Amino acid sequence: MTIRVALVDDHPIVVGGLEAALRSIDDIEVVDRGGTIADGRRILARDDVDVVLLDVRLPDGNGLELVAEAGDRQKPGVLILSSFESSQYVAAALRYGAMGFLLKTAPLEELVAAIRRVAAGQALFTAEQLRHGRRGLVELTSREREVVRLLLEGHSNDEIGRQVGAASSTIEKHLVHLYKRFGVASRTEFAIRAEREGWLDVPPGRAGG
Repeated sequence: MTIRVALVDDHPIVVGGLEAALRSIDDIEVVDRGGTIADGRRILARDDVDVVLLDVRLPDGNGLELVAEAGDRQKPGVLILSSFESSQYVAAALRYGAMGFLLKTAPLEELVAAIRRVAAGQALFTAEQLRHGRRGLVELTSREREVVRLLLEGHSNDEIGRQVGAASSTIEKHLVHLYKRFGVASRTEFAIRAEREGWLDVPPGRAGG
């Protein structure tokens, strides 16, 4: 039986390479491709696709939004294929119902095996990825997201306060609370962790499931 696969990625070289590689596999056929959230939404609405290889960072949004929107839909199965294995991405993929998460650097043999498992309805998260999922998504309020965004852009507390309409002392209290909440000791450590784990990458309002 042929497994019908669709690709959603905004990098033409990646899509071209994947399509060429998968073309050599007898039981896999690439039947659709796209590079935007709109494309992904159209593809995920199809009933004649078995597996979607979905990138996270798309030009018009976050691919994980599409997984959340699909909800309990059983077909097609979604395999996240990303350049970044942040804990936030993995946790979101698990919570929203993706079947697996692979890096784009995975060997072809591993990717093909993953596609076959997803087509058979089998999840393939690793033990380490499941640990990420158990830690859960980092959930921030709208105000916290704005403060973190401005901090990552390098703004001082005074500058952040002016932009969000709060006193510098209030911003300091926000940050102290966040440092304690996430177990970090400094502004630099906080910024590094927020950037590395992709805290702002999952759209607000989705973290609640």
